[in-house]
Amino acid sequence: MVSKAIVEIMKDLKKGNSGHVCYFYDNEITYINNVVSFIVTGIRNGDHILLLENDRNMLLINRRLEKELNEKERGFLHCINNYDFYYFNKSFNPQTIVQNFLENTEPLLEEGASVCTWGLIEWGENEEIHQYIEEYEKEVDNITNEKGIISVCAYHAGRTPDSLKERLINCHGIVLTDHEAVNLKQS
Repeated sequence: MVSKAIVEIMKDLKKGNSGHVCYFYDNEITYINNVVSFIVTGIRNGDHILLLENDRNMLLINRRLEKELNEKERGFLHCINNYDFYYFNKSFNPQTIVQNFLENTEPLLEEGASVCTWGLIEWGENEEIHQYIEEYEKEVDNITNEKGIISVCAYHAGRTPDSLKERLINCHGIVLTDHEAVNLKQS
C-alpha cells in the first residue's frame, strides 16, 4: 500500500512549499486509500484540499472521510466533479481549465490558506486530447511552483497510453504508482 508514501511525499513537498505529482494508478482500492490519506494528512496539517473526482469515487471517499475527519475538518475539503471541472465548456480546453483552477484556489490563497489539490483526469477515446492535457499540466506545474500549491494529478495507468505517460512525466516533479514514488528532481 502506497498510502505511507503519500504522507511522506506531502511532508517533503511541504518543506519546499510546493510540488506537482503525477500518479499512475492501477488498483482502485489503493487509489481510494491514497486519496483519503492525502486528504486527511493535508487537512490535519491545516491545508485546504481541492478534490476533483468522479461521483463514483466521491461516494467511497466521503464514506471513509466521515470516519476519519470531524465536521469542522471536513469543511477544509472542497469537492468538484472532475467532469464538470475539466470539461467546463463541453471540451478539454487548457486555458479554461487553468482559469477554473485559479478561480478555485486563489480565494483560499488570498486568505493566507495553504492549498493542496487532487485531480483525477479522465477522457474518452479522443487521442487529440493528449496535447491539451500536456499543455494543461505544464501550466499547472508553473502555477503550483509560483503559488506554493501541492498538486496531485491522477491517471489510470491502464487507460493512459505510453506516449502520454512520457509527456506527463516531463510535466511533474514526482511520479507515483501504486508501488513506488520517484522524485524526478532528485534523480
